Amino acid sequence: MIAVALGLMLGGIHGAGAATGQTATASKAATVSIDNFAFHPPALTIARGSGVTFSNSSKVSHTATRAGTFDTGVIKPGKSVRVRFTQKGTFAYHCEIHPQMHGKIVVD
Repeated sequence: MIAVALGLMLGGIHGAGAATGQTATASKAATVSIDNFAFHPPALTIARGSGVTFSNSSKVSHTATRAGTFDTGVIKPGKSVRVRFTQKGTFAYHCEIHPQMHGKIVVD
C-alpha cells in the first residue's frame, strides 16, 4: 500500500512538471490537441494574425474559453474549431466543462 501511494505521488509530480514545462512555437497556423483532459501543448506562441485549431481527440466534449476574448463553444469528440488571434498578448484559457484544464496562447 505504501509502494502504491509513493508511485502515485511520484507519477503526479512528473505529470505536473511535464505539463507546465512544454511550449510550442508556430507562425501562421497551429494546433492545440485536446486529449486526456489536457491541452497539448499547454503553452503555444504564435505570430499575430495566426490561427489556432483546437482539435478534440478525446472521448468527451470540451471547450477552449477566455472570457471576453474567445470561446470555441463545445467541441465534440473528433471535431475541431479554429480561432484567429489578431491582437498581441498572452491569453490564458480553460475548458468551461472541465475547469481544471488550462492552456495559454502567446501572440507576438
